[in-house]
Amino acid sequence: MADYKAIHGKNIQSLASDLDSAEGEGQIWFNTTSGDFKTIVKVAGAWATGGNLNTGRNALGGSGTQTAALASTGYIYPGGVTGDVEEYNGSAWSEQNNVTNDRYRFGACGTQTAGLIFGGIDLTADTEEYNGTSWAEQSNLNTAKSHQAGIGIQTAAFCAGGQNPPPAVTEEVESYDGTSWTEIADLNTAREEPEGAGITTAALVFGGDTAPSTEVAHSESFDGTSWTEGNNLNTARDDLGGAGVQTAALAIGGGIPAVANVEIYDGTSWTEVADISTARYAADAAKAGTTKASLFMGGAAALVATEEWTVITTTGPGAQNVKIISD
Repeated sequence: MADYKAIHGKNIQSLASDLDSAEGEGQIWFNTTSGDFKTIVKVAGAWATGGNLNTGRNALGGSGTQTAALASTGYIYPGGVTGDVEEYNGSAWSEQNNVTNDRYRFGACGTQTAGLIFGGIDLTADTEEYNGTSWAEQSNLNTAKSHQAGIGIQTAAFCAGGQNPPPAVTEEVESYDGTSWTEIADLNTAREEPEGAGITTAALVFGGDTAPSTEVAHSESFDGTSWTEGNNLNTARDDLGGAGVQTAALAIGGGIPAVANVEIYDGTSWTEVADISTARYAADAAKAGTTKASLFMGGAAALVATEEWTVITTTGPGAQNVKIISD
């Protein structure tokens, strides 16, 4: 029987109250109040119905978190492109100021009060920033493109892959520093309609399709210098949603025909988890969401539906096969 210190390199903490989910996952501690050894027990995640968008749309941009999300512009069937922007407070969507230039199939990232959108149809290089109230034009992409992935925050973002010009797909990646865009290392696989997660020093790009419209499962990670091929998604697809960070990401829906599949990435491999309720493509996720709390909204054909992903963690008794030591 192994002792805890030999396995984890540290002794068990004695605490008057339980650790929270983030601190306690994978740990064992002694609760001096209850007199019990404790650990975090994961409960499988599930999707639940959230508040509907006021304007159903697809090919939109998602930013923010599950309780503070931003849904920007997109395409309405019938009717064409909309400049509508909505904010989500964890239960309902509310109309906000429109974008300056209407678009769809573009890159988006950031938070609810510091959002960023760039590129899109009709093959624009235009970039806009949101400050929680209004949108302002910024420096353009170096290359106009559409169908790209957006990664990061308003002051440190990636535009990865896409079409340039349609129907040609590109492996190009541009980095935004809050002022201007700069070309960086290309993806290994040129693709359109991929999804991304993470930050500009530790990014992840997954899914998409290559000419002529062949869906791929490729997953690539960025270490601050170059892109490296990793383990593939279980289900090849394009036009999907994504959230999280490089070592803990969600891949949601997508594909033509649309799929309901959802996968979680742990930094090494992708694992199937609970499906979304409605299979759809051209929807988007709140990019700053996590693998424990995310949001998925809109989609073809102009769905108003919003779904919320939650993983619940609870405290439970400590492991039975670990010898507890006190030194």
